[in-house]
Amino acid sequence: PDAEPGTDEFELFLKEVVREMTSKAGQKCTAIRRTIVPDSMMDPVIAALKTRLASVKIGDPAIDGVKMGPLAATPQVGEVTSSLTALKGGAEVIFGGDSVEPVGVARGRGAFFPITLLACDRPHDRLQPHEVEAFGPVSTLMPYEDFDEAMTLAARGRGSLVATLVSHDPKVAAKAIMEV
Repeated sequence: PDAEPGTDEFELFLKEVVREMTSKAGQKCTAIRRTIVPDSMMDPVIAALKTRLASVKIGDPAIDGVKMGPLAATPQVGEVTSSLTALKGGAEVIFGGDSVEPVGVARGRGAFFPITLLACDRPHDRLQPHEVEAFGPVSTLMPYEDFDEAMTLAARGRGSLVATLVSHDPKVAAKAIMEV
């Protein structure tokens, strides 16, 4: 909660979310799938992430400036699309999700998937963001009101392999380590 807009922690948080979504096109077992954000910061986080994600060039990684390449294989596009469809049952697409025009790649070639950000305004009532893993550049934002609620949401991750906490407060970090 102390990683507010204008702080170094807020900038680090944004950088990490974008990196996790785009590195290896989000195809790592440790990539971000759920982004748990203080309710009071949802609007600034959404605005900032949209701006940063919109600047990510997708395409042939050999081309200067391209920051995200294709998925591992063409069948993976169908799998990520199916997962995204399931996620839409519990969250709203707020960025991407449609199509992608990869830089330096002929139309219809390659296993490219658009960076997709969703928002789930009722994360306790929706199972999809906690249970569905789109193994690609897809993440769902979920708001929380207090630290205990954030830890409850984190625990619903069904075997998440990693978590990132961004805070300048050592007491928050220590409590999160013990809770998670």
